[in-house]
Formats: sequence, C-alpha cells, structure tokens
Amino acid sequence: MRLGIDVGRATTAAVLTDATGLVVGEALADSAPTTAVSLRRVLAALGPLPGTVRAVAVVTDLARRPHVPRRVAVLRISPVCHPALGPFVGWPGPARAAVAGPFRTVAGGSSVTGRPLAALDRRAVAEFAHRARLAGVMAFAVCAAGAPTTPGPELEAAAIIAEAVPDAALSLSYEIGSPGLRERENATVLNAALGGWAEELAHDSQRALHTAGIDAPLLFARDSGGLVSAGYFRRHPVIATSPTTPCAARGAAIRTGDEQAVVVDASGGPVRCLTLVDGEPARHERPYPGPLGVRVQLGAPDVTEVAAGAGADGIDAVLARLAERVPGAPVIHTGARAGAAGHPDGRFDAARHAARADCRAEIEHIVSAAGRAELDHLLAASRDHALSQAIAAGAAPATVRVRTLTHAPVAYLPAGVHRVTVQATGEPFTDVHA
Repeated sequence: MRLGIDVGRATTAAVLTDATGLVVGEALADSAPTTAVSLRRVLAALGPLPGTVRAVAVVTDLARRPHVPRRVAVLRISPVCHPALGPFVGWPGPARAAVAGPFRTVAGGSSVTGRPLAALDRRAVAEFAHRARLAGVMAFAVCAAGAPTTPGPELEAAAIIAEAVPDAALSLSYEIGSPGLRERENATVLNAALGGWAEELAHDSQRALHTAGIDAPLLFARDSGGLVSAGYFRRHPVIATSPTTPCAARGAAIRTGDEQAVVVDASGGPVRCLTLVDGEPARHERPYPGPLGVRVQLGAPDVTEVAAGAGADGIDAVLARLAERVPGAPVIHTGARAGAAGHPDGRFDAARHAARADCRAEIEHIVSAAGRAELDHLLAASRDHALSQAIAAGAAPATVRVRTLTHAPVAYLPAGVHRVTVQATGEPFTDVHA
C-alpha cells in the first residue's frame, strides 16, 4: 500500500491506496502549527492500517510552515560584470535582508558553447570560503557562467570550499536552474537558503511516521506534482516549495476524468487557479516570482493567485482568462474548501494524487555538437543523466523511463548549440526497511 498526505493550512488529508491505486482508506484532521502533530492527527484519524505501507508521500507548501531562511554566501564564477547585474540585485527587500551573505565574483567559467573563459582563480575561491566562514555563513551557492554546458568550474570550486569549510552546505547551479545566469543564480541561492526548512520538514515527517509505526521510504511532492525522495528534497528544496495546487489539480483530474480543465484550488488562504492540458498543469515559459518572491525559471506550473478580497467576481475574471487556453474545458473545484462548493471529494485530491504519483526528475542544459552523430551521442548522455536523476529522486531502477525529451537549436548562438530538456519518471522505491 501507499499513503499520500496533504498537509494544508487548515486541514490535513490522508489517502491510502492499494497496489492497483484503488483507495482503501482516507481521513481528514485539523492541521496543527507543526507538521509532526498534523501528521500524527491524520494518522490517528485514519485508524489501524489494513496492511504494510510501502511508501509515504507528503504534500505541503513552504508558506504552510513559517521558516527563517539561511544566510547564503554567493560565489559567481564569470567575467566581472556591472554591479547592477550582481547577486541579489532585484530581490525583494525582505528576502535580500534575510538571505544575503558575502558574495564575490572570481575569474573562470565558460561560454554557453563550452569555450573556457579563464582558468578558475582557486586562491580567490579559497579566500572567499574562509571569509564566509569567519562571518558565520555555512551555506554556499556556486554559480558559474556556462555551467549548464560545462559544470567543471563549479565542481572544482565546490571541492575548494569543502576543504576550507568542511561543514559547508553547497548548492551548485548546474544541478538546479535554467541556462540563464541570473535566474539560475537566484534559484541556487534560494536552494541554499531553504536547506534548513527542508531538513526540519523531513525530520519532523520521519519522526511522526516512526511514532505511528510506519517504516517506509518518505517522499515529498515537487512543484511539478512528481515525487522525490526525502534525501533528494533535502538537497534540492527549491523545486518543492509550492506543490499543493499542482497535486490537487492532478488529483482532481484522476477523480473527474477530465484531462483538459480549468482548476480552482481553495485549499485555504488565497484561491489559486491553473489549467490542465493532457492531465499536466500548464507551465511557466518565462521567468516568474518564485520562493520569497525572487525571480526564477524552474519550469514550475503556471498558477494564478486570486488577490485577497477579489471575491467571486475576481475568481470569475481569472477563470474566463484561463478558459481561453483550453476552450470548452470544464471548471473543476478542489481543495479543503471544495466541500462548501458541493465537491466534498475535492478535499482529498492532493493526497490522492500523491498516493499514486511517480518519482520525477527534470534536467535542462545546453549541448554543443559539431554534427548529427555527436548530437545523438549527447542526447543519449542526457537521457542517461535524467534516468540516473530519477533513481536519485527515489525511483526504483527497474521502472525508470524517459517520459519526454526535447531539443532545439538556440537561435542566437552558432549552429550546433541545442537546448535539451529531459523528464524521467519511475515508480517509488518501496523497500520498507530503507
């Protein structure tokens, strides 16, 4: 059996499914200020389990659990740029005040095509690491120009920092963000800043499950609606800060059978709306305000939040605009308050999806190929990398597959430079003794 739990602002929902995905139990409980107590309450409401739980997936948003982000030391490996393009520029004031630690730009990195720009200034990296440690900052974000094509400079810098600061928490941009330097750097800094939140959430969830006698792999929903292991979540929390609405939308599609829809999520707090196309939430195609209001490009679902106080007219205006994207599609209601609108099953949608979801990994990078044969080789390597990432994200190796692979020439660069995006999925690893 698999267990999905949606920890919301007002209520916590749990759904238990058998090996075929059939719901065999569900429960609802009032949420508590802490995740651990919320989980204990809903597990108590679920009652004795009819069998062994082989995987548990938790859905919750960053906004659900107030948290003080870590201060982050930012190392940029690139040519010197104007201060107006430096780290933390354009960040909302509160986010910058909470997160901004020491930062420095050092020589190194590569062009988008992979051509080295300069040798890494190893001494400068070591000096920066020591300065950050003296300032009491232990979380580091490393972002090199050209890293999606050539991650070597980031890996080299990470090794130097780890030697200088053995307990450093390192986030490397080539593992996280999109090809654009600014948004990729922003995402990497946020990832480092949210490490404490992820550690606490994973620890509290695991503790609550152990208290209930559940010894099964723990997973968390990522913003796309796929699942990742607790370990992967700890290393990459920025990809899993707002999964509730995408999971609820996917669960609503399971419940209604409507894969083309406009979804209204009333899970508590602001009403959120999105569109489903072939069962998948429509994604942001351009940079957008992400965690803490910082501009990122992580391919998350495009969710429209209705302003507080907008009322029914405000929601109707948003729905009319979204309906233009999926003409003729129905409107589906989901979330904790869906029962008040006559859709009581909607309260369990996010948990229902989590109990049935696959693990998912997504990579996006740039490759430079001299011809078709080399491009095919690089695409095969990208497939293999995505499959290995899906396994790292908690998928059973025998079940992983490439779900989508797209590549296209980058118009403003020389011939042979392609942007590659790969999504791989697999069923969660279900070793109850893991």
